[in-house]
Amino acid sequence: MRIVFAALSVALALGACDATPVYQDPLLAEKVNRQRIVRDNCLLSHAPQLDNGGPDVRGVARAVAAACMEETDKLMALSLPYPDAKAREGYAQEAVRRAADIVVTFRRVDVREERRPGEPTPLTR
Repeated sequence: MRIVFAALSVALALGACDATPVYQDPLLAEKVNRQRIVRDNCLLSHAPQLDNGGPDVRGVARAVAAACMEETDKLMALSLPYPDAKAREGYAQEAVRRAADIVVTFRRVDVREERRPGEPTPLTR
């Protein structure tokens, strides 16, 4: 009997690993996803404005993330009802990493000299 119970519990545990996540509150999960998009759009809009083209990408990313701190705080408030200092720091660091990715991507787009036929050209050079 113990062997059957142990085998059954292992099978159930392994089966649960392949399951798709089920959220207790799908409406809240959708709100969090929408707020993440709002925060990312804020980062996207501020990155070209605050990028000075210098070698310090992290400095630019910190400035971009600071410009969007209100959106990041709203995202954290939706995700965590009672955030502590470690959670606040984690959300701020994640915003800086996301901003750095955006800045690097924008810079990569602007440095290519050759354009493919039909490809849009940058407005400023």
